[in-house]
Amino acid sequence: MSTYGIRLPKLLQKGCVLQRGEKTRVWGWCDPGQEVQIQLQGKNGSALADAQGRFEAYLENLLPGGPFTLKLQAGTEMQEVTPVYVGDVFVCAGQSNMELPMNRVQERYPEEFAKGGCPGIFVYKAVEDAEFTAPLEDHREGAWHTCMGEELQDVSAFSYFFGKFVKEKYKIPVGIINTSLGGTPAEAWTSREGLQDYPELLAKTAYYRDKGFREQYQKGQDEREKQWHEALAEQETKTAEAPWQKLQVPGIFADQGLDHFSGLVWLKREFEIAEGAGEAGLLRLGTLTESDKTYINGVMVGETGYRYPPRRYQIPEGLLKKGKNEIAIRLVVREGNGRVTPEKAYELVTKTGVRIPLEGTWDCQIRAVSQPGQELIFFSRIPSVMFQGMTAPCLPYTVKGAVWYQGESNDVAPDSYEALLKNMIRDWRAHWKQEKLPFIIIQLPNCDVDIAPGEAWPKIRQAQSRAGELCDTAVTVNLDLGEDYDLHPLNKEGVARRAFLAAQSLIYKENVVWEGPVLEEIKQQERDWILQFDTRDGNALEPQGKTLEQVFEIMDEKGNIQSVPGLVCENRVILKCQDTETVKAVRYAWKSAPGKELLYNRAGLPAGPFCRETERRER
Repeated sequence: MSTYGIRLPKLLQKGCVLQRGEKTRVWGWCDPGQEVQIQLQGKNGSALADAQGRFEAYLENLLPGGPFTLKLQAGTEMQEVTPVYVGDVFVCAGQSNMELPMNRVQERYPEEFAKGGCPGIFVYKAVEDAEFTAPLEDHREGAWHTCMGEELQDVSAFSYFFGKFVKEKYKIPVGIINTSLGGTPAEAWTSREGLQDYPELLAKTAYYRDKGFREQYQKGQDEREKQWHEALAEQETKTAEAPWQKLQVPGIFADQGLDHFSGLVWLKREFEIAEGAGEAGLLRLGTLTESDKTYINGVMVGETGYRYPPRRYQIPEGLLKKGKNEIAIRLVVREGNGRVTPEKAYELVTKTGVRIPLEGTWDCQIRAVSQPGQELIFFSRIPSVMFQGMTAPCLPYTVKGAVWYQGESNDVAPDSYEALLKNMIRDWRAHWKQEKLPFIIIQLPNCDVDIAPGEAWPKIRQAQSRAGELCDTAVTVNLDLGEDYDLHPLNKEGVARRAFLAAQSLIYKENVVWEGPVLEEIKQQERDWILQFDTRDGNALEPQGKTLEQVFEIMDEKGNIQSVPGLVCENRVILKCQDTETVKAVRYAWKSAPGKELLYNRAGLPAGPFCRETERRER
């Protein structure tokens, strides 16, 4: 019997899904020099452990289905893993919008929870792990989960819906390896080898490699953060009699006289209960910037420490009283951009369905004014650390393709994103030893808050489109699936559907329409500019209206921008300009949130944004 026993990676544990097809890798560790026999579905493989005790073998022509038992034997030791399934396996990677769990979108998709999820989809979530020294061979934490019952709550919403589309179409088990973490830039998911052309990023990785430095920095950061909050609390105790003013809810603070305000405010309003007094209920407060503690009739019903989660606070039985009640919110604003987010639900709903709207005029009291809170450094955002801690252990796993939903955290330097993203894709393909590893890129949707200003997001989208020039790569357009006032839109099913359409074409080689109209040519015709599109489905363009008033712009040689209406005629758009000779470029949907007037094809897919230089006629 072996001294150490057979040890398998966490990816090859109970509930795993192995990729069907010609060759599927199985690997692990045992005594150096030990021969390991592997069996699944009556298919056999064998491997000899190397000097470090690592073994690797391939099982050929695995057929979809399950549950099965994976058997391994080294000498007299036998190990079995069950249940094991065989199907198609995808890597779903990126930042918070890829990580966002189903419990965050539960109110949008109640039917998914009512029916208990979807069988046959299995998600492996690698637990956050920033690794600073060398790539890990195995995750420190990670496990496979079903998408059923209570486990559905914590599953990535995008992963769930993407897996569901694959499962329902091809009737096979689907495995999703989710390697995602909020706020992480592309360079954090790229290996050191992949960053050889970025010496400034490599220098940063070396800087943070020192554990003592990281511990000292984290200690100092925590202490500064504590002092900032204590200073607010100290001011708060001295300003209890500060005057109250009016504030519209929902609303942006900067639009109501609180521009660049950082500090602490109290918001309150009264509401009446005629029916439903004494009942339990649910308080919906959209999202708030930044952290809140919320009270009803002096009793705290919930708190949230940062801006993004929706505030859904349970109201205990007996707290609501007949007649007048009061809701109060203690809100800390860190960065001068306070808001009670528009286009969200603000209401109280009792157990029996009595609804009390809470939008309107509230009272507002400024209790502390301060400098903005410190810019927080998260070690998970350092170059290469996510690759080393979360991606590297996945590299031996045989997969069908990868889906990438990221870009938000690179918007501070959008001009460098194209090269970074292309570089990361090549890096993953090299490490996965799959030169043609299919890559589906989720282009950023519409959003107009919590992002870099100006043209940052249009440039990120353009970079994503250009990354699609790499072979075996597809880019989906999602300009209409976001929310202007939320960095984390809830429509993950719509985004996943477009990614699945791309997968049908790119990976499954099906003849499907997976993208919207694509600009083919811009040409001058007398006093007009004619934009010719390939609609991808052979039909005419289908805009929201006959004339698109705001979505098209022209730019002259001096950089001046002017909106021009677009007249749609079959698969062309005609732009009428006063002076066609000065037009240097035409832009479409070149805004972080370009609105709803977009170009579609009959398949219901939108055209991607673009900024295209013109070719003027010779005079």
